[in-house]
Amino acid sequence: MLEHIRLSKESVTRLVVVLIVSAVVFLSLSILTDSDDGRGIISDNNGASESALCSILSEIKGAGAVNVLVEYGEEGKACGVIVTAEGADDPVVKNDIVKGVSTLYGIPASSVMVFEKKGEQKE
Repeated sequence: MLEHIRLSKESVTRLVVVLIVSAVVFLSLSILTDSDDGRGIISDNNGASESALCSILSEIKGAGAVNVLVEYGEEGKACGVIVTAEGADDPVVKNDIVKGVSTLYGIPASSVMVFEKKGEQKE
């Protein structure tokens, strides 16, 4: 059956061009409709991301009590984080906090600042 079908060089060229254009359009639409990395941010307008992050970070050995402030940029994506932790004077604890936050939010470690939490002043 296929032996009797003859395609001219011009029709084959048109078919190839149509297939290439269709592929480009399909890929463009796919790229434009995809999210950045497919991950969602655990956040709402009441600061749920900060409280959840505090809870997790305080579980790090030696971290102690933790406070967190997350700055969001375009499209609600975290762009910077400040953490205060009781155990942040220990470089290992500080490094663990930075790695955890940068991994969670997909931001560079340079966008995460960790400070030692001030202790209670004795009189």
